[in-house]
Amino acid sequence: MKGKAYFKSLVYIMSKSEGKKKFQFKGERTKSTIIIIAVLVVFLALVIINFVPGYTFILAAVSAIATSELIKAVGAKNKILLAVSCAVSFFSICAVGFKIEIPNVTVYLSFYVLFLLFLSVMFNKTIKYIDSVMAFFASVALPYAFSCILRLNDLSSINPHFTRWEETFFVGIGFACSWVTDSGAFIIGRKLGKHKMTPNISPKKSVEGAIGGTVVAAIFNVVLMFIFQCIAKKYGHEVFISASNSKYLAIIPISCVLSVVSMFGDLAASVLKRNVGIKDYSNLLPGHGGIMDRFDSIVFVLPVLYGISVLIFS
Repeated sequence: MKGKAYFKSLVYIMSKSEGKKKFQFKGERTKSTIIIIAVLVVFLALVIINFVPGYTFILAAVSAIATSELIKAVGAKNKILLAVSCAVSFFSICAVGFKIEIPNVTVYLSFYVLFLLFLSVMFNKTIKYIDSVMAFFASVALPYAFSCILRLNDLSSINPHFTRWEETFFVGIGFACSWVTDSGAFIIGRKLGKHKMTPNISPKKSVEGAIGGTVVAAIFNVVLMFIFQCIAKKYGHEVFISASNSKYLAIIPISCVLSVVSMFGDLAASVLKRNVGIKDYSNLLPGHGGIMDRFDSIVFVLPVLYGISVLIFS
């Protein structure tokens, strides 16, 4: 009898401890969510008031951290390689933010490639060839993707008809088409999802969820444009260049394209994580993973959005 009583008490203690762990995990995720929202609100506020040093340094730090996470994902551990790559990523964002012109940039990129290869030879025991390749890709591609926020916030440089309202709006839909699509796809897919979209990559994603997320993002962006339009009119401005109602129709196909790109970016990041055998890029944000886990789709959306804005409105 004493043995049974001891066993029951042990099970009770273990169940209570498991409950505490689950509660603690939820608490960590909640704290991470609050931090993400707080940083995003501060960042967008700095963008709205156009305080260049503030939002540039925040974006540069995010880019450097994301670069480090992506390089470490393939198993790179050499501190010199990581430091150089993160520094290049950080400076690249600052160069765009502060409009520092770099002449003969392709020459510097060639020297950078040679330097990374030199490191892989000198530290061949700790730096693999794939480490150098990923370091180059991460420190060049990621800062360019993130810098598209700065480029979108300076659309007046390609078309003088753009106002601060339109620039801020484009930055907003860049985030919306990523996060709203993801949230919409998750909620709708959970309720209505029956047909698996990519079972070998992400088993939980469904065709119904993908369609639903795209529709939700398009509706969200139309509403967002309407809000911007109402506020801008009070200050005598029109949003989205055209003063006709066609602007609301134009935002729908743009939103749909960006939603598809967002889902592709998310799947591409998942493929990489599966290939290297990791669940998250880091544990910087408990419950969410790392910077790349939160911004994996955005780094695909932003360049496409900037490209569309340049091709259509320049």
